[in-house]
Formats: sequence, structure tokens, C-alpha cells
Amino acid sequence: MDKHSDLSSYSDAAQRKRTMRLSIAEGMIALVMIGLVQNFYVPYLNAMKATSLAIGIGFGSFLLAQGIVQIWAPSMVRLLGNYKTFVVLGTGIQALLLIPFAMMAHWFPSHSVWLSIGVMIFSAAAGGGTVGAWSDWISYIVPRKMRGRYFSSRTALITLSQFIASIIAALMLDRAKDVIFIFTLLWLVSAVTRGLSTMLLSWHYEPPEIYSRPPIQVRFMDFVRQMHTHSYGKFILAYSLIYFGAYFSGPFFALHMINDLHFSYFQYGCIQMVVPLATVFGLGLWGRICDRLGNIMPMRLAATVILMLPLGWLISGNFWYLLGLNTVAGLAWSGFQLLTFNYSIGELPSGQRLAYISYMNAIAAVFYFAGSALGGWVGPMLPTITSFQIHSIFVFSTILRLPAVLLFQALPTDEPSGTRMSAMEKFFFTPRRFIQGRFSR
Repeated sequence: MDKHSDLSSYSDAAQRKRTMRLSIAEGMIALVMIGLVQNFYVPYLNAMKATSLAIGIGFGSFLLAQGIVQIWAPSMVRLLGNYKTFVVLGTGIQALLLIPFAMMAHWFPSHSVWLSIGVMIFSAAAGGGTVGAWSDWISYIVPRKMRGRYFSSRTALITLSQFIASIIAALMLDRAKDVIFIFTLLWLVSAVTRGLSTMLLSWHYEPPEIYSRPPIQVRFMDFVRQMHTHSYGKFILAYSLIYFGAYFSGPFFALHMINDLHFSYFQYGCIQMVVPLATVFGLGLWGRICDRLGNIMPMRLAATVILMLPLGWLISGNFWYLLGLNTVAGLAWSGFQLLTFNYSIGELPSGQRLAYISYMNAIAAVFYFAGSALGGWVGPMLPTITSFQIHSIFVFSTILRLPAVLLFQALPTDEPSGTRMSAMEKFFFTPRRFIQGRFSR
């Protein structure tokens, strides 16, 4: 059966198919920029001799800016009249701001760290504000029954482009006599690729039903006050807390590899990029699982694996071991991100989806920043428990992730009615049912 057969009932099926193909191409180009920034922003600050506190604040403020600006996304979409204008404007500004970000180390070398952080904040805010709008827009394009397959396939392809770009960047940095010059070149490439992805976004289709039901206006503070009354609010809290714990240690993995383990940029890039490479192989499986079992049960498994990941870094600093550990991390995080995205666009009614996803990202961004800034401030002061002080940060990060895992266990499941789980599925996704089944025989 053709993978687009679920679109056959739509009168505008051809335009939807074209946009779905364009979205894959756009994502592959955009992920060059996103991958370079995500993987090399912290090493760039480290190369400019930034302190741990500056790195923690720089990394955290980047994440905060991406999220907090989404509070105003629903209002901006209503003001501009459509999704396309808002998304294209935001990503276009992001592309332009990457140019001065690339040049700060040359224009103002004595103040380059904090000026670079400042420009990156505005660039991240411009692009980050479009995330909720894009998520709501694409949810109208892709039929519900196709989302698991489509988004897992799309994510696999775009992360492959991220992998290739980041490995090339790492090789360039290893061979460079002037590392800052190579970083400058990478940021200029990021600006160009973001500009190209913006052009492709301008060719996307907006189906008329987006505007057939005007978005329900939900004020941010009303949303916050009502969070505790519905399961989606509890999901947001669990989602935010797991990232709070993750970003407490997030910047320090790069510093540990580069400064403590003395890995080359190529080795660092391989360990970082095995995460999206594992995504390429794992997302198809996660997509099939969520189509069959819903999102909550596999999300619990992914969160439990994520809980344990930092402790793995205490066992060994061997390159091949860490490569394997990050492969597991890639499988867990890719599943978690796909499942939380599918849960968000599937759980919410269309009129409230944009506001709720935008507000979720804004709330989560506060936790991102708090975790990263707290790690940069408190982390270096934690007592040393192994030969590397950074290991203490990894242990504390694990402890901070535990409340989120417990909250995910409390969320109601969303498995499709009539689902019959195999013994293996019960073992991995509902161990309580598996144990009860064994003892009831």
C-alpha cells in the first residue's frame, strides 16, 4: 500500500503530499544549522576560554530564549494572519543573526564570549518562536494515522544530514591551525542553510481547515493556573523536569570529553553524532510502537533509560565504550522526543494546540535554563567522588531526573482500544502486567 494512501480522501491531497516532501527537504537543510549549533556551541565558547559559569549561562540562555518567546507565538500568528508568514519571518531573522554571531570573535575579541552569547540569544528566540506554530501547522498537513510513520521517517532522514554535517565540521576543526576561523566558517554555513530552509518553508501549503476553526485564545497565566487540573499539565511538568535534570549536566559532557579525556574534535563529534545516527535506526521502531501502543507506555520506558544514562559515564572514559553508551542514549532520546511530540499534537484539540504547545515549550525552557545555569554555578563546587570532578555533576543529574520518571508513571495511558499486548511488550512497557500475568497462572 502506498504510504500516502491515507491522504486519498482529501481534495487537496496533491498539495499535502508536496508539502510533506518539501518538509523533509527543508528539515534536512535546517538540521545542518541546528546540528552545528547544538553540537559545537559549547565547544566554541570553550575555545574562546569561557568560564564554566559563562558556558552554563550561555547554553541555558540559548535554550531559554528558544522557549520563552513562544508565549507570544499564538498572538503573533493571529496578528500576522497565517502560520506561514510567522514561521518564515522567524527563521529568516534567525538566519540573518547568525552572521554577526559568526563575526563577534573577530570584531570584538576581548568581549567575544558575552557578545556571542547575546547575539545567540536573539537568534535562538527568532527561530524558537516558530516551533509551536510549525508543529500545529504540520499537524494539519499529516493525517493522524500517518503521523507515527511519517515523523519517524522524516526525523531519521533529517538527522542523517545533521550527522554528516557535524562529522565534516569535526574533521575541519581537528585539522585547523586557527580553530576560531573554522568556527566562523561553520556559523556562516549555518546562516546560509537556515536561509535556504526558510525559502522552502515559504513554499509549504496551508490547508483551509486551519482557519475554519479559529484558535481558542488561552492566556498564558490562565494556562499555568489550570495545569494541575488535566493530564497534559502533568505531562508538561514531567517533561520539563526530565530536561531540568538533563541540562544540569548537559554542557559538561562536551567539556569532559575535550578537557578531561582529551578527545580530538573528531572523537567528540563521533560520540555526539552517534546519537542522531542511532535515531536513524530507532525511529522507525518507535513509530510503529506508538502507532500500536500509544505514546505513554513507551515514553515511560524511554524516560527510565534516560534516568540511568549519566551514571554510565562514571564506568569508563574509553572512546569505544562512550560511543556505545551514546548509541543507547540516541535510541532513548529519539524515542522520547518522537513520543512527546506525537502525544502533544494528538492529545490536544486543534483549536488549542498552538497555544498549549507554545506554552509547554515556554515553561520547559525555564527549566532548561534553570538546569543549565544551576549546573554551571553549582556543578564545579560539588564534592569530588571519582578522579574527575565532573562525575559528581553526572550523579547529581541522575538524581534530578528521578521525579520526572515517577511522574510519567502516574500519567494515564493512551493505548488504542482493543490492543492486545504480547508477553515481550508487557515485559518492556508494562512490567507490572507482565509480573501479574506470570503469577496469576
